[in-house]
Amino acid sequence: MNRSIIACSVLSAVLLSAPANAGWLDNVTKKEVVPVATQAAAVTGLADNALVGNVMSQLGLTEQQAAGGLGSILNLAQSNLGNNDFSTLSNSIPGIDSLLGAVPAMGGDSGMSGLLSKAGNLGSSFQGAAVVYDSFEKLGISKEYIAPMVDIAKQYLQQQSGQGTVDLLMKGLGSLL
Repeated sequence: MNRSIIACSVLSAVLLSAPANAGWLDNVTKKEVVPVATQAAAVTGLADNALVGNVMSQLGLTEQQAAGGLGSILNLAQSNLGNNDFSTLSNSIPGIDSLLGAVPAMGGDSGMSGLLSKAGNLGSSFQGAAVVYDSFEKLGISKEYIAPMVDIAKQYLQQQSGQGTVDLLMKGLGSLL
């Protein structure tokens, strides 16, 4: 028993005296600050879109942040839904192509999504949600705004097209929420 206590004490002393350097993990936590204007194509004219306008006014976001955030959420829904389901959903959202085009470009190995892409099958099930998180971060939006933004989209779709399109959106966002 005394040997275990001594071994634990020695191990603790070694760990506490070692320099705080995680090697490859240091690069994961480094954030490159990129001005929002250079992250995605300039977004203009979407403030008149009712859905984008609702997100801007209710969450206090810029036009680019609202459009890019909605676009990243819709991009996830598109990747999880079949063509017919996404077509039904997209018919209820005017300017959806502009919203999808407002999603910031992501590097293949950047952020959480890049890390999960290296984790094989386990990581792929979470990768769609991670892309949304990374997009929000790149747009300068807190990830805590994802759920309220989805709620605004649900309210909009309920008013425009009914519960069926809301259900399609939620089906497409299953890995996110």
